[in-house]
Amino acid sequence: MKYNKFQEIEEEYYEQELKSGLKVVLIPREKFNKKHAILSVDVGSVDLKLKDENDRIHQYPKGIAHFMEHMLFENREGSIIDKFSQIGSSVNAYTGFNNTNYYFNTTNDFFKSLKYLFDFVMNPHFDKKKIKHEKSVINQEINMYQDSPNWQSFFQLLQSLYYEYPIKYNIAGSPKSIEKINQKLLQDFFNRYYDLSNMRLVVIGNVEHEELFEWLEDKFSQIDNSNSIFEKLYPSEPKGIKLKEKDIAMSISRPIISLGYKENRCFKDDRKIIEQDMTTNMILEMLFGKSNDYYHELYNKNLIDENFSFNYMREKNTGFAKIYAETTSISETNEEINKILNNWDNEINSKDFEVVKNKYIGRYFRSLNSFETLSSQIIKYLNLGQNYLDIIRIIKGIKLNDIIEQYHNIFKDQEQAKVIIRKISD
Repeated sequence: MKYNKFQEIEEEYYEQELKSGLKVVLIPREKFNKKHAILSVDVGSVDLKLKDENDRIHQYPKGIAHFMEHMLFENREGSIIDKFSQIGSSVNAYTGFNNTNYYFNTTNDFFKSLKYLFDFVMNPHFDKKKIKHEKSVINQEINMYQDSPNWQSFFQLLQSLYYEYPIKYNIAGSPKSIEKINQKLLQDFFNRYYDLSNMRLVVIGNVEHEELFEWLEDKFSQIDNSNSIFEKLYPSEPKGIKLKEKDIAMSISRPIISLGYKENRCFKDDRKIIEQDMTTNMILEMLFGKSNDYYHELYNKNLIDENFSFNYMREKNTGFAKIYAETTSISETNEEINKILNNWDNEINSKDFEVVKNKYIGRYFRSLNSFETLSSQIIKYLNLGQNYLDIIRIIKGIKLNDIIEQYHNIFKDQEQAKVIIRKISD
């Protein structure tokens, strides 16, 4: 067992890989009644193909990771949610590009909640009638997304940025791909990915570390992890963007423009990946944060409103920046944002950088106060080979030259994907 005390943030951290292969992290919070646990399975919407220990290829339909999440909540004995509620706990789950996460919050019997969590995640029931029912439920969910301008702007942007990499697909899949899912595929997918050695458990709260690790070892000491040997396979992604502009008409009150920038450098070094993540988000904050002159100029010209947003997402194998605006003039907004992005090298200064850097340090410390935010960040950075409680050192180590270098890499005179959503009446 590894133990570390992070003096700078006053946090303790226990980490251990159990005999079953399950990797466990505990952050004790003795002064809190609330207890939180998240079981993260290292499989997400992009994980559609693998090679097993016998070099056989397993191919899965788009949306199967999300479908699996839904199916695990289906239980022969009734509602999983009701079962947790009866002991004063709440349970939920979500599927991302790289992980599927199951979590609960409780102030009562933590170990009973933990038992329930493992029971329903590790003991699936792939009944044909329930599979058919879930297809109907997810198809309704997909149709709902189709009517969402925010969803359309996001995934249409990803489809414009990427040629092959499956991040461009809807996490829920499509009606056509969902129809391909059956008992056999679900069981194979579960057998490969839902192995304890392919999972991480993060616990935060007033839980004693020895009791937690002993309970887990006792419960899972006999588990066989023979299915855990596999290699995830991804298509080769060409450089550049697939489509420069996409124009859509929807029933909306105000036109929308989304601009996307694909990462040009995909490092293998985990620390460099995290620096890339931090520096790009800092650049966007320096350019378009609400305390910035550029933001106010755009806002006062009625080119953006309070829905204006920006962010950079760094995944395991790729990264992209997105700028979103609801506007009265698509062409002028696009022109002004491009002007800002391409001329910013004349405006970069250390004072603005230090302000934004301190803002990110403050956000980091605030994230430690939310169990849900903290656990999701721990999972994210463990997947990138780093401990989130140590990320403060990376933030503090970022220099102005790192900002300038990444600005030229991703924004300055770089290719841009553009998705425009116009009002149907236009």
